[in-house]
Amino acid sequence: MSYRILITAERDVAAPFLKKAEGETDLLHLPLELTGYSVDPEETQALIKTLDRFSFILHENLRDARFFMQWVNNHKLLDQVQNLVNLTLDQPTADFLEVEKVPAICPKAEARPIDLLEFLLRISRDGYSLCPVHSGKTSELPGLLQELDLPVSEFSVCSEKTIPTETLELYREKIEKESFDTVLIHNRSALVRIQTAFPDLNLQELNIISGSAGLTELLRKEGIEPVRQGNGTWYSIADAVLSSEVG
Repeated sequence: MSYRILITAERDVAAPFLKKAEGETDLLHLPLELTGYSVDPEETQALIKTLDRFSFILHENLRDARFFMQWVNNHKLLDQVQNLVNLTLDQPTADFLEVEKVPAICPKAEARPIDLLEFLLRISRDGYSLCPVHSGKTSELPGLLQELDLPVSEFSVCSEKTIPTETLELYREKIEKESFDTVLIHNRSALVRIQTAFPDLNLQELNIISGSAGLTELLRKEGIEPVRQGNGTWYSIADAVLSSEVG
């Protein structure tokens, strides 16, 4: 049985999933997350003055890396960033940085934050790490470093933006007109966004792919039983989608 999957994540955030699943299954991609470049002027000036004290830049996803490079290019800091060790969690982010002329290392295929941390520890326990982050979201990497008392600083490079009303109306038209029988809910925020954007969508009547065990528990409390489940990473969600047919 063929099936079509509604996915609502930002393209850059879901890049590992899309690299693995796009072309292998039919996706109806309607991003309900919108992010824009946003930096604090005081943080910018402070980082420009202290950038040379960092040894590593840790890129958690393509979205944050893209906005960080916008900041780098705006302030003509490419030479300094090229001289630091840039580590990524996924190959799409590493590929993007290479295009931007920044050598990047993806320590392990389908890496988790703990894998990047273990690689970092094998290199050195000395040296400061910089993590470009989304100002409104919690990033796992800085927290892991802090638990080990490793010096790390977060630098907010982007923030959430409101989806234009006309875009949302277009999405709702697509939901009504286009056929799909599966919804990928990658995290708790995605569940709220889907329920808010598409109030008439009955998730209990559709196949649901859950992004993690914790999300599955939440879905079950709402009377929704997922047919597939990832373990919290985009690679695992892709495996859940591609492992067998849903239904």
